[in-house]
Parts: sequence; C-alpha cells; structure tokens
Amino acid sequence: MEPRTPGAHEKVVRVLLWNRAPGTGPWISGVPHATEVATLSLPDLRLEGITQTVGPASVADPGRRVLYGAAAVRDGGWTYVFGSDDPPSSPASSAFLARVPAGRLGDRGSWRYRDGDRWRRQAGRAGPVLRAGGRRGVGSAFTVVRDGPAWVLITMDTGGDGAAGMRAITSYWSCSPHGPWHGPNGRLTPPRPPAPDPQHVAVYNPQIHPEFTANGEFLLSYDVNWLGPPGVPADPRVNGDVELYRPRFLRVRTGPVGR
Repeated sequence: MEPRTPGAHEKVVRVLLWNRAPGTGPWISGVPHATEVATLSLPDLRLEGITQTVGPASVADPGRRVLYGAAAVRDGGWTYVFGSDDPPSSPASSAFLARVPAGRLGDRGSWRYRDGDRWRRQAGRAGPVLRAGGRRGVGSAFTVVRDGPAWVLITMDTGGDGAAGMRAITSYWSCSPHGPWHGPNGRLTPPRPPAPDPQHVAVYNPQIHPEFTANGEFLLSYDVNWLGPPGVPADPRVNGDVELYRPRFLRVRTGPVGR
C-alpha cells in the first residue's frame, strides 16, 4: 500500500506481477516476459489498471530477463524492489535490485536499476547485486526484510547440492539493499509432510511476514509440492492429498553469523 502519488493522502494497493509467456522445457512455469504493476483502489480493491514497468525489449534473451517483485521493502522515501533472472541451465538465479520513489510504483519512468555501482534508467543495464555461482544464488522466489540496521535475504539453498536446493532454506545479510551480500549463512530444513515417496516432496517459496514479527522472531511461510519422477504428472498426487499443497509456517530468529 502506498500513496496514489508522492505525498498524496489517498492510498492505493499496488501489486507487483510476473508476466510469463507459455513455455516448455526448462521454463515449465512459463518463459520470463515482463514485470507489471496492478493498481487497486481502497477500500473496495477495484482493479484500476495494470502497467508494464519492465518489458521484454529491455533484454532479448529470456534467460537473462529479470522479473522484479520477489520482495519490496520501503526505506525512507524509496521502495526497493528485488527480482531475479531465470537461467534455463542453472537451479540458482542472481538477485537484482530496482528502486522507485514512494507513490510511483506504477510509473514506469520512475524506476531505476542498480548496475552494481550506480542507478540506471535502463532496465537492460541492471547488474546482479548477488551473483549466482558456487554455493551462492537465490531461487526465483525469495524474501528480503529489515532486521534492525541489517538487511536479511531468505531463499532456498539453490547453491547447495541438488537435493538441498528444494529442501533447505538459507540466508544472506547486508548493511544496504544493494550489498555487498554476505553468505550463505546457515541452513534450515523445514518439516515436510509424510509421504510414501518423501524424496519427491519439495519445499520452496520462503517468505518472511514482518507484520507478524513477535518478540524478535519472524514469521516465515513456505510452500510444499510434489515433484515426481520425470514424465509423471503431479496433479493427481497433489489434488488427492491436500497436505502436499498448503502453506506452512515457522517462527525463526536471526543470530550472529556462525551460530
């Protein structure tokens, strides 16, 4: 929720959307296409319109396109919007950063993109603030919050071994939204529902909900899915067992690195 325009008393809800085109092969969830912002009125949540803020023309290669909106954090007069690319040959993505003045999320011309050293007008000039490689990297869905003076990024441990990539959660920290990001730090393996073939039960999409922080503990949600052997459709298994596809919640507390 933000002012309709900078400094305005009236508030609206702005929702960051990932637009994916139909795809196959490595992009079973769709080929990365564009980032959009939907504006909804208050209090009735009527859709007023959808604006494309980052279009496909900014980067020709779909594997290098960045979809923004994994996380959005307000700090001072800015909204910092985190996103990631979706390389087809790697389970790990790089994290990217844009910023927009408060009240202008739906204004394409107000977006600025971090290129590693400074802010750029052109989305195609963006560079990763956390580059994938080795044990480092983020999933396509991750979360960023403030914890006192620190910025904390929570993601699946995609830089670990293949089995851990869809089972374990890890974190990074920084003193600023654009880094440098330190980590990965620690590994949390959240509970999964019992299943006849637990090796195919995946955990993904960790999200911190800071509005429900209590006593220094963050509320973290995560999703569970069933990813069967190649060629075996997941729909019958997921639809037949509600326990395999419902969000779950944990309370987590950050601590010193190494503990």
